[in-house]
Amino acid sequence: MAVYRRGRIWWYSFLFCGRRIQESARTTRKTIAAEAEKHRRLELEKTLAGMPVEKREKRINTVAAMAEAYLEHYPLNHRVRSVIFARQRLAHVIRLLEKTLVVDLTEDRIRDYIKTRLGEGTSGRTINMELGELSRALGQKWSVLWPKVRKLEERTDVGRALGPEEEASLLEAASGMRSPLIGLFVRVALLTGMRAGEITSLTWGQVDLLNRILTVGKAKTAGGTGRQIPMNAELLGLLAMHAQWFQERFGDLKPGYYVFPAGKGAAPTDPKRPVSDIGTAWDRLRRAAGVQCRLHDLRHTAATKMAEAGVPESTMLALMGHMSRAMLERYSHVRLKAKREAVEALSTAAGRISVGVSTIPTTVDEPARIQ
Repeated sequence: MAVYRRGRIWWYSFLFCGRRIQESARTTRKTIAAEAEKHRRLELEKTLAGMPVEKREKRINTVAAMAEAYLEHYPLNHRVRSVIFARQRLAHVIRLLEKTLVVDLTEDRIRDYIKTRLGEGTSGRTINMELGELSRALGQKWSVLWPKVRKLEERTDVGRALGPEEEASLLEAASGMRSPLIGLFVRVALLTGMRAGEITSLTWGQVDLLNRILTVGKAKTAGGTGRQIPMNAELLGLLAMHAQWFQERFGDLKPGYYVFPAGKGAAPTDPKRPVSDIGTAWDRLRRAAGVQCRLHDLRHTAATKMAEAGVPESTMLALMGHMSRAMLERYSHVRLKAKREAVEALSTAAGRISVGVSTIPTTVDEPARIQ
């Protein structure tokens, strides 16, 4: 082992497997040069043993540079929806950690990021997904990069349905939003029960206005992919109006053009790409409407309405694609509750129902007797 100086810069030189390794330590300090030599030896030993070795240049890159390089190559072997997901998850990472060096992504720095996002009202699940995507961009597992930082607890409930007043508030607020697409997005979600990714990835080739059918593309599950959803009169009218706006802006409704085109800011400009982030417009809409709910709750609202209307589970599954057992059980309870409320509405104001030969008390104070 030997370190030596050339001008003001220290170098190291040693033999490894019969070969001379002679490289610059890129430092003016002898002690750092000695440490650099130790690390270089360790890298070579790991390589010889077949263990993965992190490239040294990566550690002096910024988070923004690593994320951009990751997103640049990501579309080569991933679906469009996966690319959109990755961009959405890394958007806030880049915003808050843009100039941070990878070497400075300590556990304390990650904890600060979590605190900031929690302070912005972000859910634990979303933060976990953001940091998970960051770890993939860095090429290491979360447990390796930040072993002492535990993932946040995530909500396990299946969501909630919006009340009529909340729906009305959202739709009214949407009319005053800068984005011309968020209002249509919310209405499509409420009228179909489709997932957010299924809606934003819709192309005009999947919209059959003549036969009033929407065909879902690649869905979260195999059972949901390719399912067909009939349009009611309201949805048909909305999409017909949107088609007219689209033609005025982009020309023909080509099958490969996206119903929700990408763009900069609030203005759609590229029909060949889908909108990459509906979350920002959704957050603004929620604040403007004063409604506290998740984007996915629009889907639960549609499912609840169907359940309350007595739609069979098989039909709900056909329309909405895969639903978990927890969701099915929830909507079974919703259906039963709606039925109970319906029969309770049959009660007279006096609390007794005359049924001809029998008079049955509706209270539970005394057992019912057939007279």
